[in-house]
Amino acid sequence: MYITVIGGGNSTPIFAVLAKHAGHEVAILTRRPQDWNVKDVGFINEDLDYIPQAELRMGIDLVTSEPAECVPQSDMIFIAGVPIHHNPECLEKIRPHMDMTKKVYIGSICAYGGFNWVAAQALGPGAYSLFGTQLIPWCCGTLEYGRTGLVIGAKRLLRIATEDGKDKDGVKAILAKILKMPFLTDTDFLASTLWPNNPSLHPPILYGLFKDWDGVTPYDSANVPTLIYADMRTESARTMVNTSDELCAIVYKLRQLLPENKHLQNDFSMFACVNENYKEQITCAYDAVSSVMTNKAFAKHKIPYTAIDGGVVPTLKHKFFETDLPFGLCTFKDIALMIGVETPTIDAMILWNQRLIGKEYLSADGHINGADADECILPSRYGLTATTLEFGNRSAGNGEAKRARH
Repeated sequence: MYITVIGGGNSTPIFAVLAKHAGHEVAILTRRPQDWNVKDVGFINEDLDYIPQAELRMGIDLVTSEPAECVPQSDMIFIAGVPIHHNPECLEKIRPHMDMTKKVYIGSICAYGGFNWVAAQALGPGAYSLFGTQLIPWCCGTLEYGRTGLVIGAKRLLRIATEDGKDKDGVKAILAKILKMPFLTDTDFLASTLWPNNPSLHPPILYGLFKDWDGVTPYDSANVPTLIYADMRTESARTMVNTSDELCAIVYKLRQLLPENKHLQNDFSMFACVNENYKEQITCAYDAVSSVMTNKAFAKHKIPYTAIDGGVVPTLKHKFFETDLPFGLCTFKDIALMIGVETPTIDAMILWNQRLIGKEYLSADGHINGADADECILPSRYGLTATTLEFGNRSAGNGEAKRARH
């Protein structure tokens, strides 16, 4: 199989090397091919309960910035190394080079933010098969760009989202061998969009810390936390738990509207999610807060700051502020409005975040119809309703997905 990995971020060297190790031809499509060593790409593995190798290195077949050099022959295209707010642009760039009569697996390292809606809109009709990992397979980082990644801790359970929620095209078996995760199981994109993920963690924690910040005045670096999870503070913990409760309320209402969707029957609480994914890597599983704070896989993740005269300020030009809002919180709000669920904590975070980055998504009337709302992933704008959310917006796929589920 020929696999193209899009992006150059943390996940790229890990997935690319694992795919090559599994016997596939591998290309990396990135804006910075000159910064990659095609003959020597690898990662350091700190989670020896995941795989026994402390380091894995391979040569990659191709690193390029030209879609024409890798997309046409690809059997799988995996967006793995870019923040998900770049997914629409990535998909639009590869579309002219795809054979729409060929079944190609097209996926995202994170299936939240309505990846199936975004992909269908960007790619149009075609024989491609959409998939995504419900969560990133590992907490990871980059030690040397273009050469060495870092696995801090791998998931102990991972769901793969497909359009029918049943993996009729068989992508799980391929991914299980690549990821070295034989336990992969099924979900759909609606469940993945609502599953506790980055938007359920980053905005609540940062809101708890900086909700009263004026956007200008610097902080003394000695008085603000460095580690986003391991050093969570009281107001962040409260906001994270409240956000979890609101998401669970959304899911509870959807269960009533979509009673045959088995993927919505899972426990969507932050506590359950973190513990099923990381198991023995968590040293105190008393509640959601302790589970996040004592998760070894989360231990090294930091809050990004920018140094200015007089101290530091949160770095606003970062995925924590630029991705988790339009591809997360605003998506949650749109679904909540669609089904009549109140979300006061999510509303407060949206208003705070959009003010800091100079955007208007949520307007005074309580709807996502502000001046910049077109930047958000809103199922209502894809023509979806409460009863069609699970089927997606592929012109030839809605009926097929519906029939496949029954």
